[in-house]
Amino acid sequence: MTAEMTVGRDMAEFIPQKEIVYNGLLPYSDRLDQEATELLAEIKANLCRAVLLRELWPGVAFWSRKLFSFLKLYGRRFSKDDHILFIKLLYELVTLPNLEPHMMQSYARLLIQLLKKKELLSRDDLQLPWRPLYDLYERVFYSKTEHLGLIWFPNSVDHILKALIKSCRLYFPASSTKEMLDEWRPLLCVFDVVMQKAISNMELFLPTIMPPEEHSQGFQLWFDELMHLWMSLQNQPSWEGHLVNLFARLANDNIGYVDWTPYIPTIFTRILRSLNLPVGVSQMVSPRYLTNSYDIGYIVLWVTALLGGPGNPAQKELTCLFNSIASFYHPSNHGRWQSRLMRLLQRLPASVVRRVHRERHASPCWITLVPEHQQLTDADLQEFTRSLTGASLLAMFSKTDSTDAAYALQNLALLTPELVIPPVLEKTYAAMETLTEPHTLTATLSCMIGMARSLVSPNNHYPEGRVHVLPLLMGSLPGVDPNDFSKCMITFQFITTFTTLVPLVDCSSAPSQRNDLTEIEKDLCFASAEFEDFVLQFLDRFVLLLLRAYRERERARRYDLLENLNI
Repeated sequence: MTAEMTVGRDMAEFIPQKEIVYNGLLPYSDRLDQEATELLAEIKANLCRAVLLRELWPGVAFWSRKLFSFLKLYGRRFSKDDHILFIKLLYELVTLPNLEPHMMQSYARLLIQLLKKKELLSRDDLQLPWRPLYDLYERVFYSKTEHLGLIWFPNSVDHILKALIKSCRLYFPASSTKEMLDEWRPLLCVFDVVMQKAISNMELFLPTIMPPEEHSQGFQLWFDELMHLWMSLQNQPSWEGHLVNLFARLANDNIGYVDWTPYIPTIFTRILRSLNLPVGVSQMVSPRYLTNSYDIGYIVLWVTALLGGPGNPAQKELTCLFNSIASFYHPSNHGRWQSRLMRLLQRLPASVVRRVHRERHASPCWITLVPEHQQLTDADLQEFTRSLTGASLLAMFSKTDSTDAAYALQNLALLTPELVIPPVLEKTYAAMETLTEPHTLTATLSCMIGMARSLVSPNNHYPEGRVHVLPLLMGSLPGVDPNDFSKCMITFQFITTFTTLVPLVDCSSAPSQRNDLTEIEKDLCFASAEFEDFVLQFLDRFVLLLLRAYRERERARRYDLLENLNI
């Protein structure tokens, strides 16, 4: 009885790192706490016993898999002390010399899971030495015996090891930057192939998330030197992409703490050059074998971090950039460069949405916040939306697909719905009235599906958007056409999305019962009386579609029967 009371008291005082909130909705949720506590105690005891006995197989391997399953079932339902001890133990196991590759890979996956939520552990709570991980990286990536067949590494070990380094570098000590530079600075020779190794190591290992008081021991030791090196490049070497990735990560992690203003024109010029667009009368394009193109994901990260601040100089360059490439988004233009342009258009608004969430809505944690003078204002977001709207409206009718444009317009509508939704509504109404361009209707409906939440949201930016819901639903009914399957499916998706967001209820009597409604809300209540007509018309068309499908099936069955009789 005393033991049970002790366990109960410990559970009452226990503060988990991060639980899976949905477990509380299970019918047996009252038993989960006791089960998780007992399972965690068993894992801790047996994992420690296996390590003390040096039984890597099957002891440590088995109980590390049990811990991985525990994370999937219960989340990080352990204390901060246990969390730190698990990480330190697995870090020691991963960096053991001469560890079998498949076991190292298994421990690395578990360690990545434990380090995934970086807001749970600060740099003061946990520090990891960088040298053992670098030695492991050298043994795997620059093995002298693998090509001889003396050791075999799984195909995925490169990806997992890089992911592990990216998770661990956050907790490298402040002195690690100087140690890394002492290790790799002698390799910085632009006339030698070893330059590729030095720059790739810097991109992968150098920590960039540090408190402002440690910046003098961090990026300030190498920023000016590497930036001067990049500014002097003109021949587009193969390692330039790694340098750009490092700068993009630095800009994203230290918004407001790095002065990029002198370099902004050059940055956007290099980005435009890396898109490899055809130029001139002869349509000159970079050869296929060149690998100097920057990674679109890092370009987007870099541009997003540059936005904002006094004068917002990056926005002016971004506007010029999209003005110069807007014609390449026209449906009549097509080439191998189009996929990169569409990815840029899709990812850039999504990245800005994440930054706005980080600045305005994210829960505070130990990671340094963006300074107030560098945060994006509503005016900055409006200017950003104007610079991308033209290209997005052109990309809606792309020959390949309208999905990228739909994603871009969806995120732009989250930022400034009053600027994005009206032109798309205009194109949608025009497409609904014509019968000869079904591809136009399909593209516009696809974009409206992505913008549906912003359209019906009762915010102050675009309150009249809700007035368009019923006309859009009524106008989409002709799209339920059995002769055009793709148009029929996108119409069903369109109707499903809006009827999920808007309850089909007749509220026409509400204005006579309440006196606190605005004029727009009164108009919406009166318009809701037409929902019944929409439902009846939709059911009529849906029944006709089912009858058409039934007749087609019967016709096919009879044809098969006649074929069998003829045989």
